[in-house]
Amino acid sequence: MKEVIVIGAGPAGMLAAGTAAEKGARVVLLEKMEKPGRKLAITGKGRCNITNLKNWEDFSLHVHPVNRYFKPAFYHFTSEDTVAFFNGIGLPTVVERGTRVYPASQRAFDVIDALKSWLKRLGVNMICGCQVLEFLPEEMQIQVAHSSGNSYVSSVSSLTIKCGAQETKASASAPGSTKNTNTLTRIKAVRVRDSRGEEKLLTADHFILATGGKSYPGTGSTGDGYTLASALGHTIEPLFPTLTALMPVDYDRRLEGVELRNVRLDLYIEEVLRRSEEGELLFSNLGIEGPIGFRLSRQAVVALNKGQRVSLHLNLKPALTREQLMARWEREKDKTSGANSVNYSCGAGSKISGKNSVGQGSGSEAYLLKRLKAYMPETLSGPFIKYLTLSSLHPVDAMIRWVFPIASYGGWARAVATAGGISMKEVDMRTMRSKLIDNLSFAGEVLDLDADSGGYNLQIAFATGRLAGGGTSVRPTDSA
Repeated sequence: MKEVIVIGAGPAGMLAAGTAAEKGARVVLLEKMEKPGRKLAITGKGRCNITNLKNWEDFSLHVHPVNRYFKPAFYHFTSEDTVAFFNGIGLPTVVERGTRVYPASQRAFDVIDALKSWLKRLGVNMICGCQVLEFLPEEMQIQVAHSSGNSYVSSVSSLTIKCGAQETKASASAPGSTKNTNTLTRIKAVRVRDSRGEEKLLTADHFILATGGKSYPGTGSTGDGYTLASALGHTIEPLFPTLTALMPVDYDRRLEGVELRNVRLDLYIEEVLRRSEEGELLFSNLGIEGPIGFRLSRQAVVALNKGQRVSLHLNLKPALTREQLMARWEREKDKTSGANSVNYSCGAGSKISGKNSVGQGSGSEAYLLKRLKAYMPETLSGPFIKYLTLSSLHPVDAMIRWVFPIASYGGWARAVATAGGISMKEVDMRTMRSKLIDNLSFAGEVLDLDADSGGYNLQIAFATGRLAGGGTSVRPTDSA
């Protein structure tokens, strides 16, 4: 029976482990945290947007940086396949907003429990609290017998491995002693540290690396997989947070906690419009977040890292043209007119004076606050008036073009996903097997594949995990 070790019990790792077991392999699933699926538990604000039912033509528009690398995995295990799979293992699902799929219970923990039960039925041996420290390549010339299965073998520092009637001594200093990646053709074992702090070896015929990225490190995603893959000669494309907050220059802290719906956000890089998104937006303590903020963050982060000027333009009323909004503004002027009213109808600059905070300042500001109640939440009015004063725009123009120059972006602690990773040029995208190491495969966020929010990233994890688990018995040359 073939023996497979899967490293990382996230969504990709669990799908890979179960699939390999379905194919008849004896599987050990290693997870360094005390429980599996820690990051999966917090996705979708705890609701877990399992997948997105868009067809490939529409789905692929949300995959980065090169969507064609994901195409074979997607067609091997489509979004519909993902739904059917979860329904088949006892998890009912519902479709929301057209194409987004969630567990019917609205609980991410139910997704994890369904996967755990599935793995248990298949006989997958999950070991939590077990961290993989390094791969031991065949270059060490360790003759490892497989009669003991995947059980631990003795001390790493002076390892004696029995091979039938023979014994071979191996030194722990051997791993990494050679830098010639051309000689690293197979992996014979992994060195691990268990929950008691003891370092031991595990052997297998095939290994699947599904350790996730670097986002939300508190869940165990600390980039371990990149170190492990790099040591074997794999290229790691530059890593950076994506689906992360964008921090405006001189951020007005009164915006924190404000949520907006049905608004548009335009991304400008070097004063050129690059992308527009409509939907929900959140101002948090880290800056601009929410679905549309996240969808623009990847391009924004890349530009910021290049030293380019980045700004977000917020349109509070994207369903109306400027002419329609101006006509509405003028119609409503008489309803709220008074001694302190200010005439904005001619398009002249703002004449507000005095303090900018809500409830303070001149009579004209109080009048404007009254007018703005029909156009935005009261919590937004103070920061809006501050912008109005600084920009000298007519209120209508400010509502359709509230400019936020961006100074920085959120780090790994709260980024939803990782951009960059193991180069897809070194992975057979038809099997997820390494092109450098013939008994190593990859799955999930550790790869240089990421996507927008909306169920796309989890579909990448599930599909690549399914493909990697099913390809453990297929040599790279067999899939050509």
